[in-house]
Amino acid sequence: MKQAHNKGRIKMIKNFRIGYYTLREDVCSTLYQKNTAKALAEQLQTVAPTWEDAKHFVHLAQWNMVDDHAGVDGYGDPLCTRISGVQNTENLEGLFLHMKGKWHYSDDGIDWDPVDSDYFIKNAA
Repeated sequence: MKQAHNKGRIKMIKNFRIGYYTLREDVCSTLYQKNTAKALAEQLQTVAPTWEDAKHFVHLAQWNMVDDHAGVDGYGDPLCTRISGVQNTENLEGLFLHMKGKWHYSDDGIDWDPVDSDYFIKNAA
Protein backbone atom coordinates (compact mmCIF):
# COMPACT_ATOMS: atom_id res chain seq x y z
CA MET A 1 0.00 0.00 0.00
CA LYS A 2 1.13 3.51 -0.75
CA GLN A 3 1.02 6.35 1.74
CA ALA A 4 -0.42 9.79 1.07
CA HIS A 5 0.21 12.74 3.35
CA ASN A 6 -2.69 15.06 4.13
CA LYS A 7 -1.96 17.95 6.50
CA GLY A 8 0.36 15.95 8.72
CA ARG A 9 -1.71 12.77 8.70
CA ILE A 10 -0.77 9.67 6.80
CA LYS A 11 -3.52 8.00 4.77
CA MET A 12 -3.07 4.55 3.34
CA ILE A 13 -3.99 4.13 -0.30
CA LYS A 14 -5.89 0.88 -0.85
CA ASN A 15 -6.34 -1.28 -3.92
CA PHE A 16 -9.78 -1.91 -5.36
CA ARG A 17 -11.11 -3.27 -8.62
CA ILE A 18 -13.87 -1.39 -10.38
CA GLY A 19 -15.84 -3.06 -13.12
CA TYR A 20 -19.09 -3.29 -15.01
CA TYR A 21 -21.26 -6.23 -15.99
CA THR A 22 -20.89 -6.63 -19.75
CA LEU A 23 -23.46 -7.49 -22.39
CA ARG A 24 -21.81 -10.89 -22.75
CA GLU A 25 -22.59 -11.57 -19.06
CA ASP A 26 -19.05 -11.18 -17.80
CA VAL A 27 -17.16 -8.50 -15.89
CA CYS A 28 -14.67 -6.04 -17.32
CA SER A 29 -12.58 -4.37 -14.62
CA THR A 30 -9.52 -2.32 -13.84
CA LEU A 31 -7.36 -1.84 -10.78
CA TYR A 32 -7.98 1.46 -8.96
CA GLN A 33 -6.60 3.06 -5.82
CA LYS A 34 -8.36 5.19 -3.24
CA ASN A 35 -7.99 5.75 0.50
CA THR A 36 -11.40 4.27 1.47
CA ALA A 37 -14.23 2.29 -0.06
CA LYS A 38 -16.66 5.06 0.91
CA ALA A 39 -14.60 7.69 -0.91
CA LEU A 40 -14.45 5.54 -4.03
CA ALA A 41 -18.18 4.81 -3.84
CA GLU A 42 -18.90 8.54 -3.71
CA GLN A 43 -16.61 9.15 -6.67
CA LEU A 44 -18.18 6.38 -8.75
CA GLN A 45 -21.74 7.50 -8.00
CA THR A 46 -20.82 11.06 -8.99
CA VAL A 47 -18.77 10.54 -12.15
CA ALA A 48 -20.18 7.22 -13.42
CA PRO A 49 -23.77 6.71 -12.24
CA THR A 50 -25.02 4.88 -15.35
CA TRP A 51 -23.85 1.69 -17.05
CA GLU A 52 -22.51 3.68 -20.02
CA ASP A 53 -20.66 6.05 -17.69
CA ALA A 54 -19.25 3.10 -15.74
CA LYS A 55 -18.06 1.47 -18.96
CA HIS A 56 -16.29 4.66 -20.07
CA PHE A 57 -14.79 5.28 -16.61
CA VAL A 58 -13.36 1.76 -16.37
CA HIS A 59 -11.78 2.04 -19.82
CA LEU A 60 -10.42 5.54 -19.20
CA ALA A 61 -8.91 4.54 -15.86
CA GLN A 62 -7.54 1.28 -17.19
CA TRP A 63 -4.63 -0.02 -15.22
CA ASN A 64 -4.15 -3.77 -15.30
CA MET A 65 -7.41 -4.24 -17.20
CA VAL A 66 -9.13 -7.63 -17.17
CA ASP A 67 -12.07 -8.26 -19.48
CA ASP A 68 -12.76 -11.92 -18.74
CA HIS A 69 -13.40 -12.85 -15.11
CA ALA A 70 -15.65 -15.85 -15.86
CA GLY A 71 -18.65 -13.90 -14.56
CA VAL A 72 -19.36 -12.24 -11.23
CA ASP A 73 -18.24 -15.33 -9.29
CA GLY A 74 -14.86 -15.26 -11.00
CA TYR A 75 -14.57 -11.52 -10.34
CA GLY A 76 -14.98 -12.20 -6.63
CA ASP A 77 -12.52 -15.10 -6.45
CA PRO A 78 -9.48 -13.08 -5.20
CA LEU A 79 -11.46 -12.05 -2.11
CA CYS A 80 -12.75 -15.51 -1.22
CA THR A 81 -9.45 -17.35 -1.52
CA ARG A 82 -10.42 -20.07 0.93
CA ILE A 83 -13.22 -21.23 -1.37
CA SER A 84 -11.80 -20.32 -4.80
CA GLY A 85 -8.14 -21.14 -4.29
CA VAL A 86 -7.28 -17.92 -6.17
CA GLN A 87 -4.67 -15.76 -4.45
CA ASN A 88 -5.27 -12.05 -3.84
CA THR A 89 -2.08 -11.03 -5.64
CA GLU A 90 -3.23 -7.40 -6.05
CA ASN A 91 -3.81 -6.97 -2.31
CA LEU A 92 -7.42 -5.97 -2.98
CA GLU A 93 -9.52 -4.44 -0.21
CA GLY A 94 -12.77 -4.72 -2.15
CA LEU A 95 -14.54 -4.86 -5.47
CA PHE A 96 -16.95 -2.43 -7.10
CA LEU A 97 -19.28 -3.59 -9.82
CA HIS A 98 -21.86 -1.65 -11.82
CA MET A 99 -24.77 -4.04 -12.29
CA LYS A 100 -28.55 -3.87 -12.09
CA GLY A 101 -28.40 -0.13 -12.80
CA LYS A 102 -26.17 0.89 -9.88
CA TRP A 103 -22.82 0.41 -8.17
CA HIS A 104 -22.38 -2.53 -5.79
CA TYR A 105 -19.53 -3.34 -3.40
CA SER A 106 -18.12 -6.58 -2.04
CA ASP A 107 -15.41 -7.04 0.54
CA ASP A 108 -15.60 -10.84 0.44
CA GLY A 109 -16.25 -11.60 -3.25
CA ILE A 110 -19.58 -13.25 -2.43
CA ASP A 111 -22.03 -10.70 -1.02
CA TRP A 112 -22.75 -7.60 -3.10
CA ASP A 113 -24.31 -4.53 -1.46
CA PRO A 114 -25.53 -1.47 -3.35
CA VAL A 115 -23.28 1.43 -2.40
CA ASP A 116 -26.34 3.54 -1.59
CA SER A 117 -27.65 0.97 0.93
CA ASP A 118 -27.72 1.68 4.66
CA TYR A 119 -25.57 -1.40 5.27
CA PHE A 120 -22.75 -0.16 3.02
CA ILE A 121 -22.90 3.39 4.34
CA LYS A 122 -22.62 2.16 7.96
CA ASN A 123 -20.06 -0.61 7.46
CA ALA A 124 -17.68 0.35 4.66
CA ALA A 125 -14.23 1.44 5.74
